Amino acid sequence: MLRSFKQLASEPDAPLKPLAANARDVVAWLQAAQVKLSDAQQTVVSAGTRMDAAWDAVLLACLAVACAQGWRATSDKGHHAAVFEGAAQAMGLRQNRFDELDALRDWRNRKYRAGQFSTAAEVEEAIALVKPFQSDMAVWFANEHAVLLKQGLGGGVVQ
Repeated sequence: MLRSFKQLASEPDAPLKPLAANARDVVAWLQAAQVKLSDAQQTVVSAGTRMDAAWDAVLLACLAVACAQGWRATSDKGHHAAVFEGAAQAMGLRQNRFDELDALRDWRNRKYRAGQFSTAAEVEEAIALVKPFQSDMAVWFANEHAVLLKQGLGGGVVQ
């Protein structure tokens, strides 16, 4: 079962901290996620760089969810996993969809293991997973945080 931001933050050394929702930051995270998805589709760069961008498109969208829900991530160990799990729980993502997207994190982390690299086919598969995730994210925000999005687009801050 996926854990909430509150549950994840209650663990020792958790990389999540409470922080008031900030509309401008939410919109900035969502816009950055879209840019990363576009970057992932640029075939003139390496598959590894594209895979980094595909995962970043997920991570940045999840940071937007965390921000909207009143949380921020630190750079401490495990912050990618915690932000992703908390956002997935908040959005009501099914476990199998979570697992598919979490595989992107593993593919991205291969760069830290000698001789293991992402392939162009894996990047295309990643993009095929990220696009509907971002669409679902847009629907979730429209349903759950429409006022926050409107304020963020207008430059307002929610306290």
